[in-house]
Formats: sequence, structure tokens, C-alpha cells
Amino acid sequence: MEFRGKKLEDIIVKLPFADGTTADYGVDKYFKVGGKEYFAMLPLIGKKQLDHTKKCALYEVQEDADNNPIVLYIEDDAEFERAADYYSKIK
Repeated sequence: MEFRGKKLEDIIVKLPFADGTTADYGVDKYFKVGGKEYFAMLPLIGKKQLDHTKKCALYEVQEDADNNPIVLYIEDDAEFERAADYYSKIK
């Protein structure tokens, strides 16, 4: 599967956490719900292998002027529930 011509397995996002740390995540799934686009992401083992033993992180995804993905935290609980429900059906 692809996102704007980029293979999902090639997309790596450094996610920041509240405690000031960061971790590299890869995209497990890309999907659309209610007119918005989402990435279901998992932490990486090494440089590219997804760690399916860990909990998935859901983020809205948009793109910048250079067509690179930008992930956005889903702040609305109802929106998050819609995305999580859809993801649970496709995983």
C-alpha cells in the first residue's frame, strides 16, 4: 500500500512523547474515515521492522508542500473512537 506515492514500509516518523523522549514508528496501515486520513503506527525493531507486540498508535495524517506525511495527534475523543473502530475492523 502507498501514501501519495510513498510505500508505507518506507515511511518512518519520529514521535515525541510528553516526557521529552522520542521513538521511531513505522506505518502499519493507512486508511480513510469520515473524510480524514489516518496512519496506524507501530514502534520499530531496528530500522524498519514493525513491532507487532506493542500497542498501535493512531494519528491523523496530512501532507506538507513537498508531499511528505505530517502526523497530527487526534484530540477529539469521538474522532479517535471512529478511527480506532475502523482500524480494529481492518487489522
